[in-house]
Amino acid sequence: MHSALSTQHSIRYKQSKGITLIFFFFIFLFTNQNARSANCIFIFLTQLNKLTIASSSESGHAVNIANLKKLADACAGFGVKYNPSNTDITVANLKAKWTIVTTAQGVLTSALEASREPINQRAILFAPIDKLVTRSLNFLNSTKASAAVKKDAKGIADKIRGIGSTKKTASAPAADGTIDVLTVSNSQQSYVQKAENYLKYCELITTITDYLPNEVELQSAAMKALYTPMKDANDAIGTILAPVDQARLDRDHGLYDADSGVIDLAKACKQYVKALFGATSAEAKLVTGIKFSPKKKK
Repeated sequence: MHSALSTQHSIRYKQSKGITLIFFFFIFLFTNQNARSANCIFIFLTQLNKLTIASSSESGHAVNIANLKKLADACAGFGVKYNPSNTDITVANLKAKWTIVTTAQGVLTSALEASREPINQRAILFAPIDKLVTRSLNFLNSTKASAAVKKDAKGIADKIRGIGSTKKTASAPAADGTIDVLTVSNSQQSYVQKAENYLKYCELITTITDYLPNEVELQSAAMKALYTPMKDANDAIGTILAPVDQARLDRDHGLYDADSGVIDLAKACKQYVKALFGATSAEAKLVTGIKFSPKKKK
């Protein structure tokens, strides 16, 4: 129950945030002459789109869980008339299924919360790396090293900094404190790749005879020393994320498995209500108005 209430609070928060953003935008638009530009509107719409996408991504599973409870309660309201031969969609079994997926969602939320602080600390650890690599590359370009080795160094540096490729989003919590599961998993892979490319860069500059900076922080030994804590952080978070991945699988099985998952059970329930009362009946309209979303394909 606590998990369901937290989810509803999160959804209401995001809706409120979106409305607030729209309200202040129009105040800004009509009180600032220079704001009436295509660029200003584009920036606003981009930010609003990000908010909408994030809200949808984070709340979709939780809405399905909450709506299963609504569906079960609606069917309970039909009384003894609701008597399906398919025992999976009896009121008792729909409520039992809701308990199972609510518990699974709660386990997932707890696992994500346990990963929050290590993830934040790793982000702090990795934060200076891009600028440090850029400074190192600039120093290399100031030396008499060959154009070929400078090109190789830039290629690795670009991978570290995400230049020329689509950067994966960081795993920071949303404004209301929620954490998206797939963002965390994708971010873990991104950090692992970043650390390994950083090591390759450090090993390369160690072999360049002209790479002899006077600045201690740019020296190859000092730069390479940063790799060990980066790898340690990644390894630790990899261990922390294992139960997150398992909890997500358990939750998704409960929601989206064929026949036994919430989505298919809800479909079967709605079909039975149509058969029982008629497709155009008030009862059918009541249950068909309770929406469920299938899992988005990646």
